[in-house]
Amino acid sequence: MDNMSIFDILITACGLYLVYTAVVMKTRGKIVKGVLVSRDVDVEQIKDKEGFIRYMSGKALLVGVLAAAVGIINLVNSYLKGPGWVSVAVIAGYFVVLMVFAYSSVKARKTYIE
Repeated sequence: MDNMSIFDILITACGLYLVYTAVVMKTRGKIVKGVLVSRDVDVEQIKDKEGFIRYMSGKALLVGVLAAAVGIINLVNSYLKGPGWVSVAVIAGYFVVLMVFAYSSVKARKTYIE
């Protein structure tokens, strides 16, 4: 197992954990600390907890599913010794989505938490 395979496994695991976080937010109304909000934020003191959950749960679910898919696609591509451009294209596309997600997270923090 090379370094890229380990990296792809970590991407997949992080994606699945983000999916779990989104499902917990949507079904239980609970914000998991350390994923979308810092561990030092008291989630009970968030000024609009329901608004934050509405705004971020769908985005977190989408990014989590995409992260898991990116990891799995790259693992399969590596295993089948597919063309390298596939991995580069998938990671580049995911990077763009991740930047939009990061922007949304900052916006959500400013709007719903601070």
